[in-house]
Amino acid sequence: MTATGPDNWRGWIIRPLRHYADFRGRSGRREFWWYCLFLALGYLAVVCAAIVVAIAAEEHNAGEWIGWVLIAGWGVIFVVNFIPGLALTTRRLHDLGLSGVLLLVVFFALLFANVLGWIAYLIIMGLPGQAKSNRWGPPLGASDIAEVFG
Repeated sequence: MTATGPDNWRGWIIRPLRHYADFRGRSGRREFWWYCLFLALGYLAVVCAAIVVAIAAEEHNAGEWIGWVLIAGWGVIFVVNFIPGLALTTRRLHDLGLSGVLLLVVFFALLFANVLGWIAYLIIMGLPGQAKSNRWGPPLGASDIAEVFG
């Protein structure tokens, strides 16, 4: 296991960013879940920063400062990760043998069904990919993924 090998968690987090707007090919569950953890930790860091700002502001406009920190921090994370997230979800759908056009269905489900949409999204993204080649490429294997990190 090397610092940039396929079994390294940093490689799995960085891969979606390296494939910023690449909607072709396939992505596996490991890549998806490591990236989700990365995003969750980023959003948690923003909340922690807002708490620190609130403590530092004491009672002088603390609510306003918290709001600005949350809006700015969450906004930056969202904007930077929006396209990679769409691309990763599309590649994940490809790994399941589904068309990337379903991304529109996913988007509207998350937008309008809220909690149920998110639950369905996470369940679908957790399904194993096809073990055989499909129209988006061969199944993911260690040798295929190692080339990305090399």
